[in-house]
Amino acid sequence: MKLARLGMVVAAMAILAGQAHAQEVRPKVELVLGIQIGFHEAIACGARAASDEFGADITVQAAKNYGPADQVPLLNSVLARTPDFIVLDPTNRTSLVAPLMDVVAQGVKVIAVDTTLDDTSMLTARIGTDNVEVGRQLARALAEQIGADGGKVVMVGSSPGISTVDQRIQGFEEEIATFENIEFIGTQYAGNEVSQAQNMFSSLLSANPDLVGVASPSENPSMGVAGAIRNAGVGETVAAAGVDASEAQIELLREGILDALVIQQPYEMGYRAVETAVKVANGEDVVAETGTGAIIGTQANIDDPEVSKYLYKGSCI
Repeated sequence: MKLARLGMVVAAMAILAGQAHAQEVRPKVELVLGIQIGFHEAIACGARAASDEFGADITVQAAKNYGPADQVPLLNSVLARTPDFIVLDPTNRTSLVAPLMDVVAQGVKVIAVDTTLDDTSMLTARIGTDNVEVGRQLARALAEQIGADGGKVVMVGSSPGISTVDQRIQGFEEEIATFENIEFIGTQYAGNEVSQAQNMFSSLLSANPDLVGVASPSENPSMGVAGAIRNAGVGETVAAAGVDASEAQIELLREGILDALVIQQPYEMGYRAVETAVKVANGEDVVAETGTGAIIGTQANIDDPEVSKYLYKGSCI
């Protein structure tokens, strides 16, 4: 009888040891980001924190210029290190589909953060903001800054084909149309560089001296718009709302050049992506889509702890 009980104890210990071993898979994760800006630094910081907490070996890369031309070669180069997972923000909703299909065909799992694809069939998961809602928040924030008098407003975006940009512009255009006192004169695409957005908005100001508001769906366009506003000296008459909260954007908000920012949670995106990778590596079920929220930051509330905790801080790339 004692021998039987001893055998049962030994068997139970073996099972527990096997379970513990099964839960100790430490995946190799490559984080391949579209560019090195404040938003992506925050994603990287979240990913590094999760790799320490949950157990993953992570390498972080960022392309020099935002777009498939730089991200796809970077994606191919990290495959040489035979990762278990690639986490990335696809820089184009269509151009990254075929390269990521090839990645998955080589046995590597793909998790998207922030941006997404037209065809998501190869993704293990996607973590990011509801970007149509971000666009709606952007419209409401701009309308609030303009006030009851209303007037003419414009959207200055980066490039079409980026899922987040497309969806935010969609949400903005839908929401801004609900304000009867605001005349929306359309969306202009400047490109991905700050200088391009600054030049474009300078021209728009010259052509539309009665402009009262401008929105930008991401960091670089908002920085360019702010430069044009400062140069033209129209900070008191033109309201500017943007998306994201890099240190440079927050300085412009404090200065009064930018009036409102829709602040996402990129740290949470990176953190949840690596947590998801570890769960999948250890055989756990995960949800296909995880949403992260966004809040409105203004000069009046930016130092409120419930707002400031979401600012994009860190240097993790």
